[in-house]
Amino acid sequence: MQLSVVAARLCSLRAASGMSMAAAAQAAGLNTSTIFRIEHGLVAPREATVRTLLELYGQGEHAPRLLSLLREERVPGWYDAPGVPLGLSAYLELEDGAQVIYTYGPRLVPPLLQIPAYAQAAALSAGLPGGAAYEQPADAARLVAVRQEVLDRPRGPHLWAVLDRPALLDPPLHRPEERIAQLDAVAMAAKQPHIAVQVARPSAESGFLHQGPPFTLLRFPESSRPDVLVLHLLHAPIVVEDRRRVEEHQQAFARLSLSACAVDATSGVLDELRATLLG
Repeated sequence: MQLSVVAARLCSLRAASGMSMAAAAQAAGLNTSTIFRIEHGLVAPREATVRTLLELYGQGEHAPRLLSLLREERVPGWYDAPGVPLGLSAYLELEDGAQVIYTYGPRLVPPLLQIPAYAQAAALSAGLPGGAAYEQPADAARLVAVRQEVLDRPRGPHLWAVLDRPALLDPPLHRPEERIAQLDAVAMAAKQPHIAVQVARPSAESGFLHQGPPFTLLRFPESSRPDVLVLHLLHAPIVVEDRRRVEEHQQAFARLSLSACAVDATSGVLDELRATLLG
């Protein structure tokens, strides 16, 4: 099974890079028939070949992720499918196994609360080559839908999100009805018992300004497994396990939560924002 997943991933990455089999083979010093056999799972590629091909496709830094499947060091999941950014796959595996997800992102609605139109628009507006970029913008919309299914599992994770007002009032959506739909989706999610949503108050009122990139904290069901910090940087999320930095961001999230509007006030705050969007 791992071989077929590696084959599908290499095939999709080559197609997304715009290279033909012949061009990839020539650049990698291989025969076109070899590329064909690799992409159809007929032969297991050498690790050096995988590294070379990923470099050609602008994904060289993520080679360890794909090689772990080739070595059968882990069982593939939905996050290994073509269309899921290779640079996002490791984070999604962690998110998939989390018990509690704490997340904050200035100017951005977290993916677990995005509507498909928002996800696609955000991918288009980012326009990043390589890294966590999607092979096709539509993949972002499909991936958001799959990620949100995780929240609907019988024993799915609890989500606690702090949102900034600019993220809700100035989304990367041009159509007014889509802006309203995104706000309504957040409001609906906030009513779920396993989801807590808070809207940050202006810094002038709260006295707190978080100075740093968007971040997520993941807590796992295993008591012996430490929490993980994920920094959502420009090209790809960075997983941080350093205890000190994790604790610093736990404190930052606590301050964000304490300085934001209370959870039970979220519905009213979103109604006010909805009225603002409607003009």
